[in-house]
Amino acid sequence: MRYENGKRLRDKIGSWPELKTKDAMALVPVLLSRIGNGDKLHISEFKTVGDMLNWYLARLDAEQVKSQSRRKGVASAIKKHLMPRLQNILLCDVKKITIDERLMLPLQNASLRTSTIKQYFATLKRVFASATELSLITVNPMASMRFRDHVQKRIEPKKGKLQTSDVGRIVQQIMALPEKVKHLLLLMLLFATRIGETRQLRWNYIDFDAGQIVIPGRITKTGVTHILPLTGYAKSVLINYKQQASGPYLFGGNQPISSSEAYKLVRSVSGRKWSAHDLRKVARSCWTELAIDYWVAERLLNHAQRGLDLVYINADSMALKSDALERYHLWVIERLTTASQAPMEDAQI
Repeated sequence: MRYENGKRLRDKIGSWPELKTKDAMALVPVLLSRIGNGDKLHISEFKTVGDMLNWYLARLDAEQVKSQSRRKGVASAIKKHLMPRLQNILLCDVKKITIDERLMLPLQNASLRTSTIKQYFATLKRVFASATELSLITVNPMASMRFRDHVQKRIEPKKGKLQTSDVGRIVQQIMALPEKVKHLLLLMLLFATRIGETRQLRWNYIDFDAGQIVIPGRITKTGVTHILPLTGYAKSVLINYKQQASGPYLFGGNQPISSSEAYKLVRSVSGRKWSAHDLRKVARSCWTELAIDYWVAERLLNHAQRGLDLVYINADSMALKSDALERYHLWVIERLTTASQAPMEDAQI
């Protein structure tokens, strides 16, 4: 309640028990500041966690900033894991112990990887944070919650399932595949591109005259345009493939193949023994064996630059990347030749 121009004005900031007295009192300084700035106060539109999750799903459908695969992953986490366990919980009942008993322990008992559980927890925190930032809820009960409060197990980096010694046999297997899947896997191995970037490649991203592939930021994971030099070998592979392909996309013709179809193609080849990301990891391991500079390898992977690298490193990356890829592709060809000369029973993966 406040007075303005001799009038008594009242602003409702919430309803009990959704907003407890102690939380309301803690909000007073913030709310007074917002009123002083002329902002309107909003009370929670949601009664249950399910109400808020449904709101976020609708918002996710309209949000075009995130990639389609990212939005699909978040929606799946909400529908399959968060909603079934939390939808009927009142917002006023959301506490650390509630999240622990209703979500974290069941997820752990479901034998999910720790990294996967952490992703679901982070998704839930993002939903609460977004609702708070947009003033749809007055108090964020998850603001102070941390993943380590519920799970103490350390998340170990997932090791690659391929060794550099496997490259010759892998390439030999790839070269015998049908054209589409052959070139999809070969490009991922030769350039260490992500499967999402590779499946969406268009022919107009490839400049044969300039000798480079330009992958726009809108389809890269980092959102940064990725420029890769074409080696002589890669150029000949792509020119030969273009004569057999049709449509603007390398894989799919008039539309790129879907994410699920791309993963299915990889699984059909690998028998689930390795993944598309394992091709990226083994390429990085090969660069280490070839003594390719760490910074150059990071640029080839299109990892985001961090810290002092942004300030102090300003090199001619295209020339360095070109040299690195020429050496690597020559190394791959040598391994393919060696594998082709090996007895057939030794060439099986």
